[in-house]
Amino acid sequence: MRFRHKAFAAWLAFLAGALGAHRLYLGQRLWWLPLSVTLLMLPLLVGVRNWYQTPAFFILMVPVVAGYIEALVIALMPDEQFDARFNAGSERRNHSGWDAVWVAIITLMVGTVVLMTTIALLAQTLYGYEI
Repeated sequence: MRFRHKAFAAWLAFLAGALGAHRLYLGQRLWWLPLSVTLLMLPLLVGVRNWYQTPAFFILMVPVVAGYIEALVIALMPDEQFDARFNAGSERRNHSGWDAVWVAIITLMVGTVVLMTTIALLAQTLYGYEI
């Protein structure tokens, strides 16, 4: 069994969570689920005016935000728990330090902006047409 780095898995979730890259790296089942949602919604946004106010955009944001949440969960998970879950057959162990902390900090900053922007756009879309 190959060794999986905790900080690298968190970076994958942060950068490509909507594609399920971290799930593939960690050997999780249904790794393709976020990828399928992303691939189904992207063509619906191409060429659409005000694409950021379409239902496809808001559905697409679900795996994006989920990737940020999973990046936080992985980065903040204790090394022993991560190794027990994802490196059970390996002799090597994770000794993450500041690398996992930096992933968590950057994920919180970027993920919060993305989530709040999505919520604001959703509110504008839902209530903007009533005026």
